[in-house]
Order: sequence, then structure tokens, then C-alpha cells
Amino acid sequence: MKKTLFAIIFAVSALCFGEDAQSVKIRIENLDASSLEKNVKLERQADGAMRLVIPAKEIARGIKSIDVQHPAFTAKVGDNGYWLGNRGQIGFFKYNKGTWTTAGHNNHHLIPIQAFKTDKGMFLAWLKGLRFEVESRVDVKDGKYNMFYRLRVADMLFDAYEDLVIDYYNLGKDAQYSEVGRFFRNKRLADGEIIPLSQKMKTLPNAEYQKDTFVTRLHVFASKPRTPGDQTPETEPKVKVFMTTKQAEDIMRACKAAGIEKMDFCCAGWTTGGYDGRFPSLFPVEESIGGEAGFKKMVETAKSLGYTISCHTANTGAYKISPMWSTDYICKKPDGSLLRGETYWAGGNTYRVCLERAWQLYIPQELLEVKKLGVNGVHYIDVFTAISPYPCCDKNHPANRKQSAQAQQKIARFCIDNLGGFSSECGEDHLINDLIYINYVSHDIINWQGYGFVNKKLKNFDDILPLARPERSRSLIDQVVPLWEIIYHGFVYHNADRVTQNHTTLYAKRISKKLPLLLVEFGARPIIYTNSIKSVDKIAKAYRQYQAYSRLSTVFMDYHKIINKDVRLIGYADGTRIVVNYGDRPYQFEGVEVGPISYKLFDPKK
Repeated sequence: MKKTLFAIIFAVSALCFGEDAQSVKIRIENLDASSLEKNVKLERQADGAMRLVIPAKEIARGIKSIDVQHPAFTAKVGDNGYWLGNRGQIGFFKYNKGTWTTAGHNNHHLIPIQAFKTDKGMFLAWLKGLRFEVESRVDVKDGKYNMFYRLRVADMLFDAYEDLVIDYYNLGKDAQYSEVGRFFRNKRLADGEIIPLSQKMKTLPNAEYQKDTFVTRLHVFASKPRTPGDQTPETEPKVKVFMTTKQAEDIMRACKAAGIEKMDFCCAGWTTGGYDGRFPSLFPVEESIGGEAGFKKMVETAKSLGYTISCHTANTGAYKISPMWSTDYICKKPDGSLLRGETYWAGGNTYRVCLERAWQLYIPQELLEVKKLGVNGVHYIDVFTAISPYPCCDKNHPANRKQSAQAQQKIARFCIDNLGGFSSECGEDHLINDLIYINYVSHDIINWQGYGFVNKKLKNFDDILPLARPERSRSLIDQVVPLWEIIYHGFVYHNADRVTQNHTTLYAKRISKKLPLLLVEFGARPIIYTNSIKSVDKIAKAYRQYQAYSRLSTVFMDYHKIINKDVRLIGYADGTRIVVNYGDRPYQFEGVEVGPISYKLFDPKK
């Protein structure tokens, strides 16, 4: 098989390439631990890209993985430049060993690109085939950096369903990460592949409504304690009420009295059994919080105050305690056993749902029951854009990762047609056209800083801002920049990261003067969680902060620059510029002083 693969590639190459041809190194690792390396020529495309194609029929089950190494994606310690990950992770060439990979991250297919900056240029690799099966990697050994794509053939669990396609671009010697983002965005936009918010607003009133406000999650109404194992009616923990529908109404009225004119309230933990309690069952509305009558009254109160209100549901996980439990719609492993989720939640052990089968059996009907509650906000499906599409090996309804992604799109579009729009958790971009907002782009920033350290040991978030590599870190990442935002700001409303959630509240010790600046730097809007009227003043504070720059929520972000250790410059497509100063001294920008720990917005030049 290995000889056949390269014979076909070289035969095609001989017909297509002239003297300007470039090549990549392909390394095939087989399941028997044998390996093979070859140089494979690339084919020039009309847009200037150099393209690698490995036909699907030549990617066989006996292969463990295929690494694709472009010669421009290598450097030595001490070289000028950096590698660039798909969340805007930047690593300078200064460490002698280490590894960075997107594998193992829930949302590791955020954007299908990687880039490499050297004195020779800024090189972009754009993954256009088998995107859900590939990880991006940086390996450093003996002072040499290699960034490459790894096709995880054995992990596909199916035959390859499309060709592996990678397009390589050289954006020029002067290009930086901002040019990478603009190039990717503008090319997708020109090709009609992505839809800006300004266009979504024409058909989705909630996209228009949210342009100068944000989401407050009524989180949670009720929940059970997280317990491992499968629950039964005899062993199921008791549901604890944290907020009733009546108390939620009081919060809404208090928000109105505090001057909050517009808000989308997303209700979490209203379902039977409370938050993550008995999915996929949603109904009846948890009686302990007020039941269906109380919920509907709360919805009408929200609407009477000029607010929108929506529901949080979930589709990817199921629990055996659910009255709707059936192994029919649960994903199967190749041996026929049930596919478990990564951990356990309030409903006990979680099992992965085959979305296409669930669509056939119950999802539309359940969502239409949600609609009957009278909600008028943007429907929210938990973790839909945070968990990368996963395969199902059930012989009765097999689905590869691409088919799983297509099922996601079908469900998202049902929400758009019936429930005021679709929203979810993170920024995986195969659903970018369906999303109105995401809870946060990813958790890469907080993970890079150390999730446990930030949430358990850090006393003040000012200590990690402006963002920089922690001294305690062994990561290859030196910086995280808003690459995702340069691409998709103006297409989806977003918060930056788990570290910027609840930024004005005491939740998770977010006591910080600098944290609001991180939202500004990343063009992010707030998102607040509450189940107490005591937090209304914090919500109002976040609302007032956001009003100062919310007009940019639908404007494309064009560039981001690190001026110095403390100062950042962000530019928007309409000519607006923002200078963010994290430092404790004023900064002079074009003759204008930007005070310490503050930002200044510079309107477009006339």
C-alpha cells in the first residue's frame, strides 16, 4: 500500500509541476511500528497556494498516522520569528525541547490553520480536507523547531471519507499574525463561505438586539451534586434549588431599575433533575424551581421589561437516569460498547449521543417543546462548539466525524428556524455561519496560565495581565494574541476565554482592575453568571463598561500589535483604533495620553 500511495502521487506530480514546484516531507507511521518517509511535490493553485493532496483511497487502515512537514515550517533556537497556533498562540524560537499540540483539547479544531514566521516570510498552512482528523503540532528537539500537521488515521475509526488537502501560502516577509488572520477571513469572505453579523441581522432580529448588550446566564436554577457512576431512581441525589423562577423575575426587575435597557437572559438548570441532571430529557420543567407555570410567568416578565430570554439545553451527553434513556442513540465504540464522555456530571456517568440518530428520534420534538415555553431569545446548546465532532461506530447508524458535524449543523439550523437563533460555548468554526454568539472562544488562555493555579491559588487576576508566559510554565507558548478575533470578530458575538467570564463579579476571585482591559484587547463582550439579586450591581457595571465600545461588535478587527510589555494597539476595519495600557504609568500615543490601567478609543480619522 505504501508504494502504491507514493507511486500515484508522483505520477500526478509529473504531469502538473514545473520547475517552480515545491515539496513537503511525508512520514507514514504504521500500526506495526514501521515507517516510511518521502518527499512529495505540491501543485500550484490559481490563488498562489501550493497544494498537497493525498487521495482518500490511499489512506488505509494499516496506517497509524501521517505527518506532513513543509520545509518552511522549521527553525533553530535563536532564529527570528515564531510559530502561530490556531487560537493565536505564539511561540518564539528560544527553547531547546518541548511539544505543543492541539490533540487532547476539546475544541482543538477551532480554526483549520497554522502558521510559521521566519526571515523568509510568513507561511500559512490551511487544512481543507479531513480537518476533523488532523492535529497541529510543534515538536522541539535538540534545539530545532518543527511545526507540522499529523493525520491521525487510526483514530478516524472509519475509512478516509475525503482527500487530505493542505494549501500552503507565503504571505510575505513583512507579514505578521494580523495578516494571517485578515488573509484567512478575507478569502473566506470573498468566496462567500462566511456570513457577517450585519447580514445575519437582516433575517435574525436577535442578532440585531444583541449588538450592544450581552448575555446574563441565570445559572443555575437547580442542580444535583456531581457523582460518579450510573444513577437509578433509588440512588439519584436530591435536587438542590439555587434560584426559583420568582427570584429570577426579581433579578430582571432589579436589572431594569439599574439602567440595563437590553439583556438576553439564558436559563440554565431549569430542566428535569436540574442542571445536567437527566439529559436528554428536558421536561417537565423542574417543579422545585416553580414548574412550567412559574417558568412561563418568568418568561413573560422578561419580555414585558424589554428583555429577551432563552433556554440552555444539551445534546451531546446522556445519562442512564433519564426517562428517555436508550442505548439506541448512544455512540458505540468499534467493539460495540457504549462511548463514555470524558467525566461525570450531576446526572452521573455521561455517554456520548449520536447526533444523527438523536435527530431522527427526539431532538426536533424536544426543541419544539422548548419553544412552547414562550422564549424569545437565542437558543443555547451546551458544548456544541466546544467538543469536536466525534464518531459513532454503531452498525445501525454509523457516523464519521464529518457526518457528526453535519448533524450539528442540521440541529443548529433548526434552532435558527424555530427558536430565535443558535448559540453555544466555543468558537469551532464549522458552525460559524449558524452562531449568533458564543459563551467564550476557548479555554486556551486559562489553561496556558494554569487552570488550577488561576482558580485556586491566584489572589488577583492583575498578576497575570498583560498576558505573558508564566515563569513556572514549561509551555512552548510565549504569548496569546487575538488571531481568532481578527478572523471572526464581526461574525459572532464572543467572550474571549474562561478567564474573562464574570469579570466584574467575585466569582472565582475575579477581583481585578486589568481584567476589563483584556476584554477590550480581544474585542470581547462580557458574560455574567448569576443566581442572586446581589450581583445586579456587578452586571450593571459590566453593562456600562461595554457600552463604551459595543459599537464595534459588528466591525471587523483588522490588526493587533504588541507595542511594548504593557501596551497593545488594536485596529478595526472602520478606522477605529484602541490603545490598551496595562502599565502603571501613562503612555503617549500620537500626542494623546493613555492613563495607567486604562484604554482610549481613537475614532476614525476624517
